[in-house]
Amino acid sequence: MIQVLEDAKLAHDAGDFVNALKFYEYFFDHSLDDDPYAFYGARLSHCLNGWGELAEVFPGAKNRLDAKKREVLEIYLEGRDPERFHDYLTICRVLGVESDALEQFLALHHSEPKSAAKLSKFLWNDLINAEQWDVCSSLMEQAPQKMDELFAVYDEASRLKEFDPSFDNPRFEQHIVDTLLGDVQKVVMVLRYADRSDDIAVIQRQFYQGVESRDHSELSKQVHAKASFLFAGH
Repeated sequence: MIQVLEDAKLAHDAGDFVNALKFYEYFFDHSLDDDPYAFYGARLSHCLNGWGELAEVFPGAKNRLDAKKREVLEIYLEGRDPERFHDYLTICRVLGVESDALEQFLALHHSEPKSAAKLSKFLWNDLINAEQWDVCSSLMEQAPQKMDELFAVYDEASRLKEFDPSFDNPRFEQHIVDTLLGDVQKVVMVLRYADRSDDIAVIQRQFYQGVESRDHSELSKQVHAKASFLFAGH
């Protein structure tokens, strides 16, 4: 499968757009056949980004990507597998039509809230950027649970250096700390706009307890430096 992706890029660089398209589409359609996780990231990043770049210079690639967008949405609507909606969302982003995915999600949220809730992790930032405060609030019924999820993501990222020494560097440490603090501020923003000040007080205590229980100097340093506005107004 890696060879297929490499062949796609070689064909693309050589101006053989027809074969480049065939390789990109084959990789997208079949890279999960043997193992749904082995090429999951490459499929939604390298493959679709390459396909999107090809679509900018080759109308045939644009047409096929538009068709694939409709196809994966139909697959999601038939089976309600969240990963297929993730496919749809990623293609929308590559095509620059994220609003289509947001519109589909909001329609689903109003008709099938339980199905939509399983997709919220893919569109959380999109919903915040669109100022869909009521929707975000309803997707975050239990604020402490959301905080647990953020710390779980942070802890998983922190452990990467145990498996790959390349992650054991200050730049990556700064990245995961900034991501956690940024996500916490987004949660606070949602709760503030939803008039859930009691929940803000709860997660504020939970957050500082979580920081104290983790031996991470960069996290402690950044929290101390930004304490005045992490939970601003509360």
